[in-house]
Amino acid sequence: GQQGSSAGSAAAQAWSEAWRAELSGAAAGDSRAAALVAAVASMAGAQASRAGELASALLDLSPNSASYIEWLPSALPKLLSTSALSLARAALTPKEGDDGNGRSNDEATAESLLSRAADVFRQRRPSGRFEVLAALAEALDVPAASKEPAPAAATWAATKIAAALELPSKVPSLVEGLSTDFEEGTVPNSATVSQRADAARAFLRALGARLPAAEAQALRRRVPEAVAAGKGDGLADCASLLPAVLPEACESDWDLCRKAVPAVCRCASGAEAGASGVTAEALALEALEALVETCPEQEVPSLLQNFRDTFGQLLQGGGKAVEPRAARGAASCWAAATSALLRRRGSCAEQAASFLEALLQALDSAAPVGPFVPAAFQVLAPAQVDASKPTRAKLPPLALQQLSQTVLPSLVTRAKASGTVAWSKRAALESAVSLLAALPAEVACSDCGDELRWCTLTALKRLKEECTSPADVKDASAREAAVFAAQALQLLVRATRRSLAWVEDELHSVAIPVCEIGASHRVPLVRLGAFQELMALLQQSFGHMAPFKKQIQAACKKGVEDRCREVRLVAVAALNTWHCMGAAPQ
Repeated sequence: GQQGSSAGSAAAQAWSEAWRAELSGAAAGDSRAAALVAAVASMAGAQASRAGELASALLDLSPNSASYIEWLPSALPKLLSTSALSLARAALTPKEGDDGNGRSNDEATAESLLSRAADVFRQRRPSGRFEVLAALAEALDVPAASKEPAPAAATWAATKIAAALELPSKVPSLVEGLSTDFEEGTVPNSATVSQRADAARAFLRALGARLPAAEAQALRRRVPEAVAAGKGDGLADCASLLPAVLPEACESDWDLCRKAVPAVCRCASGAEAGASGVTAEALALEALEALVETCPEQEVPSLLQNFRDTFGQLLQGGGKAVEPRAARGAASCWAAATSALLRRRGSCAEQAASFLEALLQALDSAAPVGPFVPAAFQVLAPAQVDASKPTRAKLPPLALQQLSQTVLPSLVTRAKASGTVAWSKRAALESAVSLLAALPAEVACSDCGDELRWCTLTALKRLKEECTSPADVKDASAREAAVFAAQALQLLVRATRRSLAWVEDELHSVAIPVCEIGASHRVPLVRLGAFQELMALLQQSFGHMAPFKKQIQAACKKGVEDRCREVRLVAVAALNTWHCMGAAPQ
């Protein structure tokens, strides 16, 4: 028996040393190490004995060792959390002939693993911290149909990890560094911030679902408290957690949640000092939408009146002048509330229509918000320029289709109006393009065919003029101009792919602007999109493209010398298409 025990111990030691050796020098992008981590975690999750063997190796790691720091970033959190839950289940499962010592050991080891996970969270930089939260969320996410002891083990683990992380008092620490990379002083991009926020929310939801009721309620209450007291980037980071505690927090204590609304509006409108621009505003806008959407029915009128009192004057003409940033922030907050109202059921339809009408009237009354109505529609209908990275739809398809039948015609009418001032026509056109780009392609091309044709051709004309006489635009205006250009090209690509007759009928109004945009637009993504569209036009309508030979060759010449590699590649492909189609037998 002693020999068998020694052999088993030796085998466990060998298994432990083998995977540690494999992972110790792994790079962050090592696919083999990632596969090994998944296999080891799966085995530890299914077999408590393997989890115990893994635990001894994990707990022996020194925080100062090279392997501890250089591991594949997701390895340690996943292994710690999976092993802890496996041992917790074993500790809660009676075993025949067990005097209880084995289960006590399993419980103590599981608690040590969770404590180590909390240590890892505190020791790592932001990206590593959010990987710990994602791993813990996955481990705590037990399916509702699971049989005991899995749910009980998850509840036990949730209690232990909450204590180890000093929750709920230190809820703000969960998102410290979310929107700023405080170690290197660089601001992470929006995709990175979104991934981090998703991980923190998933952990908070899993924790709230597994903690005892009183502890879960205290955890959820802490989030709006932290938001109401937050400042600068810390306010935006805490606001990112609000969607994770709603609607439960609103249902249990709306007065507490209501106190967070002014702080969220302040951050979302760009009025919060110390908040880091666009990223902070995006986090706050998402939180604002969640608050409006989950507000108790009887409290909606007072909440909307608060919006009117705060932002209403900026949507009406004749008032005092305001800073552009404040006007843009008001438009974005108003749109966030409108988006939430459109997603609510029943009685909020009338309020949503009222909020939409206020945006349209801002175009007619020289209101401070007027020039920023396109920014509002970009909140309502976010741009999606990369199909491989889908944007969360702010509105369900039915709501978008209703807007296409009501709001879109009003926008196009304003954009066409002869007596309208230039900025109002431009803002109406940009808003209409945003709405058309958000519609499903089949709806935009069939149900809104006339609007699609006019808006696309008018937008191309404007983009061509801007390329030949570029204006000096900065910051938010530059971003919105780039989004407008990308969305206009999206509409043209849709029409070309569906072989809509007007594309060929209006080829002069299409091909020349596309060539100019590809050659001269200041945004690389827009130039790339223009050359992609040029290729599609050549493949579909080559026989009619000869009159534009000079423009095509000039654009491709500039494109193949573009400073952006991706643009150069597409420009070369477009030029090859031109030569190959010309050499092919007709």
